Amino acid sequence: MVIGEAFLIMKIWILLSSMMLSQPSLAADVPGSSDLSEVKRPSGSEIIRYAEGTQSAIRFPLERVERVNNRLVIDNELDIEGHVIDITYELGPREDYSIYMDRLESGLRQTGAEILFSCESRGCGVSGLWANSLFKVRELYGPNGNQIYFAVKLAGTVPRYLSAYGIERGNRRQYVHVRMVAPGVEQSGFQGAQILLADGRVVLPVSFAGNRVSPESRGKIADIAADLQSLNPEDFAVVAYRAVTPSGTLDDAIDQSTARAEHVRALLSDAGLPIRSAYGLGPLVAPEGLSPDRVEIVKFR
Repeated sequence: MVIGEAFLIMKIWILLSSMMLSQPSLAADVPGSSDLSEVKRPSGSEIIRYAEGTQSAIRFPLERVERVNNRLVIDNELDIEGHVIDITYELGPREDYSIYMDRLESGLRQTGAEILFSCESRGCGVSGLWANSLFKVRELYGPNGNQIYFAVKLAGTVPRYLSAYGIERGNRRQYVHVRMVAPGVEQSGFQGAQILLADGRVVLPVSFAGNRVSPESRGKIADIAADLQSLNPEDFAVVAYRAVTPSGTLDDAIDQSTARAEHVRALLSDAGLPIRSAYGLGPLVAPEGLSPDRVEIVKFR
């Protein structure tokens, strides 16, 4: 009797243990994420990062990436406006990133995809630039000799582009980042990324109530942050200007513009664009035909 009960308890324990071990594979992906129909998921992998939205100035490299005078330089790239999906997989212990990347590229080629560029190891350039400047996924940073990248134009009458970047980090963890871009979709109300890249500054379409962004302009903050997602916010500063009022002083105008700049910076950070620097210049910079009460994003490098 005792032996029978012990055997039954052991069977229940084994069953519960197997159920517990299987659960992480069912619920490990970040909430709201999903696979692309064009990409077979790496075996045993988890989606650790997922982002989707409409952007302008999406940089789609077709050449190695390098840093020259502290600037990201890509000799050949597509500059796309459209809908982008970014998926980062952490691979399971039985999947090899290089074998998976070869298999993925071969499978896409068989579907009629056009290979636009591929590289591996140091031929891809600096891993830190791919991770921190292009994809903004810190897990992708690793040794330059352990990286693989390719970019394709998918088959079909509607142009769509897909890239994949794989790397093995120094801790032996392996990651693959997939980016899908569909150009030409409807854009958000704010499209300033191209202006910022061309002119080094863009005026933000926001108004103020006192030193805070007015309620009517709050909705525009999300559009601004989404439009600039493809760029590196560490290269930006928020700069505000304020005219001297008839009863005010220069110091008053500088203090007010500083408060406005910091408020806009905080709102953009909350919306997913973490700009670190904010400055108020009062009336000290000529408006060049623009309103003396305005706020800009300035690209300083």
